[in-house]
Amino acid sequence: MEAEPEAEPAAALLAEPCPAASTPVPASPPRHPAEGEDEDEGEDDDDFQFLRCDGCGQDSARPRLLRCLHTLCPACLSDTKQCPRCQAATAAPAVDNLLFCNLRSRLQLWRQIRSAGGPGCGRCRAEAALVWCEECEEFLCGRCLEEHQWWHKKKAHRVRRVEELRAGSARQFLEETRGSCSLFCSSGSHPEESRVCSIYCPRCERALCCPCALLDTGHAPFRDLRAESRRRQDELRSLRRDLRRLRRAFEAAAARLRGEAARREEQRERLRERVRASAERLQELVRSEAEELRALLEARPERGRSALAEELLGAEGTLLRLEAAERLVERLGRYGGEQELMDMQPFVKGALLELRRLRPPQVPELREPPDITECRVRLRAL
Repeated sequence: MEAEPEAEPAAALLAEPCPAASTPVPASPPRHPAEGEDEDEGEDDDDFQFLRCDGCGQDSARPRLLRCLHTLCPACLSDTKQCPRCQAATAAPAVDNLLFCNLRSRLQLWRQIRSAGGPGCGRCRAEAALVWCEECEEFLCGRCLEEHQWWHKKKAHRVRRVEELRAGSARQFLEETRGSCSLFCSSGSHPEESRVCSIYCPRCERALCCPCALLDTGHAPFRDLRAESRRRQDELRSLRRDLRRLRRAFEAAAARLRGEAARREEQRERLRERVRASAERLQELVRSEAEELRALLEARPERGRSALAEELLGAEGTLLRLEAAERLVERLGRYGGEQELMDMQPFVKGALLELRRLRPPQVPELREPPDITECRVRLRAL
């Protein structure tokens, strides 16, 4: 896992003189974007168009991840029985795409940081924010930062200046804040208290806090939660490498199928041209026969043509699923935190294993259909 950049400690920020409680903290000076900066911000938004629904292209507060690893909003999912991208059936149960939900929320924070007025303090809501606490996920002014440091003096909270965040990019902000969310114990033994998890139980397949792990000795040995996260990331990367090789095989098979379909269509077109030329040469004597042959060609489609089209459609749909799998694993590794990884990895792993079992279709041998053979014989007779 990539090392996160060191944030500026809160003590260094508080060492600077802060205004008195009765004196409002002045807002950040108006920011005049340099030439081309608006375009850069637009490019950042374009980089994250994948957060939109694959069906209608709109933002969704609760995107759903299908078994084919494409994402639909609830409205599109309820209106269709097939994925609009790869035509895979949507009968299998979908899960919440926690990665996209959290990315969407963090992008809204980023847009708030880059807004003209800048973010306001999340506590007093009266003054401009000077820093962002990654642990509390909260904007703080200078006065509230002093209170924050006093309350959390025994904890090392990462605090970043708003101006530093504003100077970076959306991609950098999302990568640096992907691990700020903590997993809380889901055990029912302490419903009134939220405890941060640091231990993983392989038998229960869930994260536990230290007291619950000590009391539940029957499920030992336990694993370190971060080690389990790294193991799951490595497992997904290994599957991604296998799927990349499978994707290349499917791309080659799809190219062969397209070439075969084009050759067959070209053969049919040449035969139509011969029929038309024969009809012109034979004039009135053989006009009726030529019209009969043309009707025969158009009325009796080549056998196997529909099967070839179905094979090609299936191969192209599988390619789209493989591409969606690669992108999701890459984005989960780049932007996903422990919460998304723990909740989504079993579902994604199952879909990836299902994809890995697929094999590229074989291109059928080119054989002349009986209808075309009959047409050739009758043309020679003419």
